Amino acid sequence: MRVLVTGANGFIGSNLCADLARRPELDVVALVRPTSDLSFLQKLESITTVIGDITEPESIAAVMEDVSVVYHVAGYSSDWGSWKVFRAGNVDGVRNVMEAARRSGVRRVVHISSVSVYGFPGGVDIVEETPFTPRRSDRYITSKAEGEHLALSYHGQGLDVTVVRPGGVFGPNDRTTTLQLAPVLMKGGFGHVDGGVHLMAPAYVDNVVQLIRLAGEARDAPGEAFNAVDDGRTTWRQFIDWMSEDLECAAPRLSAPAAVVFPVAAAIEAGAKMLRSKTSPMINKYRVRAVMRDSHYSADKAKRLLGYRPEVTTRDGIRRAVEWYRGYAAKLGEGAIKT
Repeated sequence: MRVLVTGANGFIGSNLCADLARRPELDVVALVRPTSDLSFLQKLESITTVIGDITEPESIAAVMEDVSVVYHVAGYSSDWGSWKVFRAGNVDGVRNVMEAARRSGVRRVVHISSVSVYGFPGGVDIVEETPFTPRRSDRYITSKAEGEHLALSYHGQGLDVTVVRPGGVFGPNDRTTTLQLAPVLMKGGFGHVDGGVHLMAPAYVDNVVQLIRLAGEARDAPGEAFNAVDDGRTTWRQFIDWMSEDLECAAPRLSAPAAVVFPVAAAIEAGAKMLRSKTSPMINKYRVRAVMRDSHYSADKAKRLLGYRPEVTTRDGIRRAVEWYRGYAAKLGEGAIKT
């Protein structure tokens, strides 16, 4: 069976390709952009790498030929950027993939969304049926929510569509969070909001990949959305303390209340936008909103319908993430890998 992974060179995509490549019955096609860094795919000799861009419909039509399942991982994952960039990657790109898949006779599309679509309403064991809290000014949340609604609108219209909503994904190949967070912790530059007491939604990448694969195979998956998170309840302080322990650095103790931090973040963000900054400020509304209240999601639906069983604990996942970080940082120091 032929399967296609978009965004194959990225964090989740590369780990998914590695998992699928271990299955001899699958012919894995990895869609990457012309400018992509393919270092995470180099050792996967059994996959076929093809050039394309989800924002260019003509470039992805041909790669859908004879594909049974599309794992649509590609998108613009950031807390900073223009509306044009977010909509191109997270809305228009979804439409292009869905249209190409439908015209080519693809059987199923697994669309990778995010728990961010809920809008960080606050809560414990948030389930998939929870209404989204609109965050009109937040470009990532808004575009991901629109993209997910668009993807599901294709279900039953010649396609089976399943949505996976990962929590805070971390682990090997994570250049977005792990690679950025580790040096900040080692330099003592990290601070908590409300003492880090709020629950988070960690999702070790191997656990997320397991659920994505199940979403592409299980009979009861089509037409449904599933949260992908680790078992247990972990606070921000616990997560950061574990990571600091493995990095062999002092755990941060600096903290400030959300009532102070959020207005400051809003002011900093407004100033950065006024100055048309191309990079995100260290403190912005998205980052603070994610940590200023409990944001814990239930994976019971995936366990019940798909047989999802997170095999790696958050604690073990952090150890693996730090081990990867040390090796990757060493290679960066040698100039062996591009960022």
